[in-house]
Amino acid sequence: PSPPLALSECGAAGPTLARARARPSSSTGPAPVLPHRRRRRRSDGAMCWRVQAGSPRRKGDAGEGSGAAKQAGAAKAPAAPGAAGVVRVGLIADIQYADCEDGTDFEGTEQRHFRNSIEIARSAVRCWNADPVEVVIQLGDIIDGCNARLNASGDAMAKVLNTLDQCTASRRFDLIGNHELYNVRRENLASSGLRCFDDSGKTYYSAHLGGMWEAIFLDAYEHALIGMGDGEEGYMKARDIMQQNNPRVLDPSNKNWFDGLPEDLHRFVPYNGGASPEQVSWLEGALAAAAVAGRKVLVFSHVPLYEPATKKKTLIWNFQEIMRVLHSHKDTVVAVFAGHDHNGGYAVDDAGLHHVTMNSPLTAPVGSDCFAVLECHDSGMARFIAHGRACVESGTNANGRAYAEIVLAKGAQNLPVEGTAIIGEAEKLSSVVAMGFTPEQARGALDMANGSVDGAIQLLVE
Repeated sequence: PSPPLALSECGAAGPTLARARARPSSSTGPAPVLPHRRRRRRSDGAMCWRVQAGSPRRKGDAGEGSGAAKQAGAAKAPAAPGAAGVVRVGLIADIQYADCEDGTDFEGTEQRHFRNSIEIARSAVRCWNADPVEVVIQLGDIIDGCNARLNASGDAMAKVLNTLDQCTASRRFDLIGNHELYNVRRENLASSGLRCFDDSGKTYYSAHLGGMWEAIFLDAYEHALIGMGDGEEGYMKARDIMQQNNPRVLDPSNKNWFDGLPEDLHRFVPYNGGASPEQVSWLEGALAAAAVAGRKVLVFSHVPLYEPATKKKTLIWNFQEIMRVLHSHKDTVVAVFAGHDHNGGYAVDDAGLHHVTMNSPLTAPVGSDCFAVLECHDSGMARFIAHGRACVESGTNANGRAYAEIVLAKGAQNLPVEGTAIIGEAEKLSSVVAMGFTPEQARGALDMANGSVDGAIQLLVE
């Protein structure tokens, strides 16, 4: 059975019960000073957390100017949004919204809540506005491919983009996922409303997030069998790759892409893609430039790059080439973030790079959250703070323990949360929904009943 859920600290789903434990390796020197959090009430009445830099001051702690305080580097002012030394980034992956009834994946094993996914996106925006983030990164698959069959791609895209546009962050970056390409031909992405290009029109590029932090956005579908057609270079190259590795996918009558295929080749299927040699060469140059500038780099790709953080079926086709480049700049690259694999995962590779694969709001239980806030500190350390089950331990089909926080620093050892449980607003919401009411009805009734489950149910029954 699935363990109880660890839910949101900010948003309709209530607070996380426990924080992930992270301890630095003894070989990496003293532990970085981590921010602590203080609860406050949001403008809409919900409780959320404000992040403060440094360890909480307790009675008897060293005072201002003391040697102990200076050695620890404890900050005295809150790490408020926009504060010097901290860049806050909102993260969400695989919203895959559609205005249709709940369903499953192709194998019938993954429950998908198409209409609920936009509720989680709205909860994310409320949270990101309550404790403002400077940047939002949407990791791809913003709407589901079923919209194309329903002739609803434009309406669905507009609805989710309108939701994300309510965020007060000054910038948003959108990645290209396979579901974007099921709905929009690649040549039409520029007019779709997605922000997946730089000023020169490239779909892979870098951007300065602030302070010492640089983001690199990869295009995992530069070579692909989707979103393009005969005669287009990326499509023709993808056909060549498939012909060499899994030619059965080129036969429309063959519905079993994996039958007889060695597991090490399971990534060579149409819902994955690849990066061109030009993109890989550009990545080498971008990382070299970041190193010269003294920047720390976060890499973002819709498709994961490292198998222990995902599975063999959800890897970018030429992940080995990309990983070789990243490892050659291991002192510059801190972490890689991806979506695509709805079950999520987390791992650290041999070079000390952290790989975070975010879970999907599409498969999150109704009444829960599934997004994150990334805090990037000028010490060179970053923290991934999950809201809901935004990242679950690898290889558990999303049924494992969740990470409440992940410290992204060389030598940090992150452990998933033990014994988490649904508490607070999410528990109340789930209780009312379990009586047969919609989440919208439940939220409205709970508001009117000042959070009383019995009162909300009585209002709805009457």
